[in-house]
Amino acid sequence: MPVMTYEEFHRTLKPQGDPEADKVVIELLDSGQIDSANHLFRALATAEDEVPEGAPPVLREYLESTRKFPSWVDKKKLADTEEFFRHHKTPAAVVQATAGLVGTYLSPMGAKTLHSTHKLDRPQRRLSQSTRLFMGMGDKDAFGPKSKLLPTCQKVRLVHAAIRQLHLRSGKWNTEKDGMPVSLLYTAGAALVFSVGTLDAMARIGIATTAREQEGYFYAWRIIGHWLGVPDEIMDMDVKGAHGLWDAARDHEWAPTEDGALLTKGCIELYQSYMPPGMKAAVPAFLRKALSDKYADMVKVPTSAYDLGAKAGAVGAGLLFNTPVTKNLLVQPVLDAMG
Repeated sequence: MPVMTYEEFHRTLKPQGDPEADKVVIELLDSGQIDSANHLFRALATAEDEVPEGAPPVLREYLESTRKFPSWVDKKKLADTEEFFRHHKTPAAVVQATAGLVGTYLSPMGAKTLHSTHKLDRPQRRLSQSTRLFMGMGDKDAFGPKSKLLPTCQKVRLVHAAIRQLHLRSGKWNTEKDGMPVSLLYTAGAALVFSVGTLDAMARIGIATTAREQEGYFYAWRIIGHWLGVPDEIMDMDVKGAHGLWDAARDHEWAPTEDGALLTKGCIELYQSYMPPGMKAAVPAFLRKALSDKYADMVKVPTSAYDLGAKAGAVGAGLLFNTPVTKNLLVQPVLDAMG
């Protein structure tokens, strides 16, 4: 199947919600089984991996019907996925949890959604929710019969539906102007950020991956996209096609906003809290290197002596971003966020 153009991608997905997940949230809200937004998010985020005993029938039906692999999964291609994570599990998770998350903040609609759900000043919550998915991707059985990644995706899908329905009920969301809140455009766009966007960022910080590993990593995100409710035909492409779509989408979808800058500031400060004195500037320097100056400037990532030193040749970028101490300091908050 030919790769769709950005215009087709945007036009097709912007008005779409997720009927299967939306049905669950609508019934929970309408029936009074969930009495507040906080209760709803807490119930969805802490649900057990197995279908919970006494779960409302609509939730049980959703969990059972969506807990399966797509029919097109190819075990030979999953061997390439395993190859990628055998060599790059930790660097990929760290890049996703830093440059990847900031990439979602570069989307004005993504930043607006986070702001309106009162998560803008709590990056640790966003990090905790996301890193379970990022770190889980590299687990031995992530794409096998005992996958814990699949239930994580089911929960993420329900949380997206909850945010969507609460916005639609608020009377404050302009669907004509802004489209569907947390639409499939947002979900598919995030899948591109965390797949080929992550591969781009890894290359910028000096982490080399083979063509086979890149295909394997993107294939993992095709499966995750399916689990998150993205129609299969949207991501039915190879990594080269995904790069082309991503390059076009990024140029249209990323833009500077105050919400995005505030979100990024909170993310930087969170990571800096894990750094020893004298190394805090390594966090924005890492982001600037991973994102590129063009996009880092859009969310006001500060410059530092680390950037200037690397550009002047006094400190090699590879030396700065690939030392064990820097990697460990960036990995630790990711692991801590997972509890």
